[in-house]
Amino acid sequence: MYSLRPFSDQRFEFSIKPADGYQFSTHPILPAAIAGERVAGRLDMPHAAGLEDPARPILSSVDRFGPARPSIFAIEIGAGIAIFDLHADHEVEDLELLADLAAPSRRAATVGALAAVDRAAGRNVAIQPAVNLVIDDRPVNYDYFNAGKLDGFLRHLEAQCPGIHTDFAWTPIHTRPHRRYLEVLSRYNTGFVWHGFLRHIDHRTITDFESHLSAGRACVDEISREYGVRIQPVMIFPFEKDTARAEELLRRAGFVAKVQSAGGFPPPAYYRLRNVAEEPPLDDSFSVVFRESIDLLSRDRMLAMATLGMPIVALAHPRDLALRRFSGRDRGAISYFDSVLRFAADKSLRPKSLESIAAEVPTAR
Repeated sequence: MYSLRPFSDQRFEFSIKPADGYQFSTHPILPAAIAGERVAGRLDMPHAAGLEDPARPILSSVDRFGPARPSIFAIEIGAGIAIFDLHADHEVEDLELLADLAAPSRRAATVGALAAVDRAAGRNVAIQPAVNLVIDDRPVNYDYFNAGKLDGFLRHLEAQCPGIHTDFAWTPIHTRPHRRYLEVLSRYNTGFVWHGFLRHIDHRTITDFESHLSAGRACVDEISREYGVRIQPVMIFPFEKDTARAEELLRRAGFVAKVQSAGGFPPPAYYRLRNVAEEPPLDDSFSVVFRESIDLLSRDRMLAMATLGMPIVALAHPRDLALRRFSGRDRGAISYFDSVLRFAADKSLRPKSLESIAAEVPTAR
């Protein structure tokens, strides 16, 4: 028997037994994204037997033939809280936090420590993370005959996840898009970001960034006047190729972020997002927002990202969605984002523009 003193006069019996899975409670110390989540699978789980109030389960085993018993539990003491995690320290491998949370077999042994850190850091775990869809290379000049396809696609997105926000990456040199295309976009929760300084080229080949950006800004101003649209001060470089000089120019030119693929795992600082109520630092408000391709965004990975408070930004190109001119009808293309949309709707994620997401993620140093 083990004692909980000085936190409580209770004693409990500890054991490790096979279980049919585990389930997170809805304890308010847990991030909203993971509260109530259940994982099925045969595995050995630590158990605490004999606990009574005020001990509240955070994570419990699932057993078809017996009662559920907590593996992680908490006791509130005054204004504080004591978290008891029965998992052995060696059960958490020295890998990577996002990878641990994305793996169902390692997730249970990770959440207790995460909850403690979140509590100590003052994170508001009730706030769900942001979600965004981003489509590169749209719109382009003279892209006719696509408005109907585009309307059907956006209507499908809205039906799957009401209010979902989609940003389109616009290359400034394309100053003559089809008005009907833009009219369709205006009926939905959509926006635009920059896709290169001026042209759709590898920006590592540019020698004079300032002149390209100056010409691009003139094009953006023309687009805004002619079509009544706003292009957010957010950059997605074509092919995601740029240089340190190009990023430095973005900072000086008043951009708030660039968006790029994580290439595996984002830097650790990205996991501890600013509280959405905080104001961004006045001296440096430039951020890097990470996005993922659909093939990387499994439900387990999205659950891990949401548990950490990371925004989920899903990437597509026109070829993935059959939105290019004269592209054949692909019945599967319309459902390209469906796995992300289902997760976002299920978890009540917050649809946000890339500019708004940039205000929530840590600033890049």
